[in-house]
Amino acid sequence: MGTELDPSKVETGIDVVGDIVILRLPEVGEPLKRRLAEAMLAAVPSVKSVHEQEGGIEGEFRLRKLRHLAGEDRTETVHRENGCAFRVDLRTCYYSPRLATERLRVADQVAKDERVLNMFAGVGPFSIPIARRRGASVLSCELNEKAFKFHLENNRLNHVEHLVKVVNEDAADLPSKLGEARFDRILMPHPSRANEFLEDALALAAKGCTIHYYRQVLGRDLAEANRSLRGELEDLLPASESYTIRKVREVGPRWLELAADIRVEAG
Repeated sequence: MGTELDPSKVETGIDVVGDIVILRLPEVGEPLKRRLAEAMLAAVPSVKSVHEQEGGIEGEFRLRKLRHLAGEDRTETVHRENGCAFRVDLRTCYYSPRLATERLRVADQVAKDERVLNMFAGVGPFSIPIARRRGASVLSCELNEKAFKFHLENNRLNHVEHLVKVVNEDAADLPSKLGEARFDRILMPHPSRANEFLEDALALAAKGCTIHYYRQVLGRDLAEANRSLRGELEDLLPASESYTIRKVREVGPRWLELAADIRVEAG
């Protein structure tokens, strides 16, 4: 099998979430995909199910289209990351294990007395580590009802239900729903549409708030991607606000996920 498959495609085309493996190998033929899936089941006892992701992350809730290849035919699992456990259904909820380092980096910046808002919380992989590691209170917003219910379950699973409140709302409605509430740190982990909600985040930011703003940007290199994101932020932010930009990960040919850490001075 080793002569039939380019190892680089395997390395960049596999996600492991709990006991489920997801392959992304569009250039590999069907017989070889199935042989690879069976080989994974045989070689790695912790793997129970193998699926292929067809196409990209799509739709309002950023979902994967999955096709079963081998093992148990299910998409629900428990994934362990950063000392936390997350129950998730990969067919109905967004989850990327590739953001584990980024989620830990953000959690470790939080002070215990901060008021934290996560505008796109999913099943809780940003919010729950903040509560567990730092003891901070978090308000999680998630529009996908299925992800919202998993987040509630994951709060209980990780014993943070007293610190993390979850609302099943559209992030655009938060300023009107929350009234005078203001936050010291706001997370915007929706890289395909965060620009549509930055005004709402600014309306909820206390003076000195840090907004973690994620975007997927097209560019020939990091310098070009940075210029593109700076141009976007210059159009969206008041002149008084400052920010730094950093690379989070590569997401495709010429596509980078970047984070702008915005410091809100107005408040």
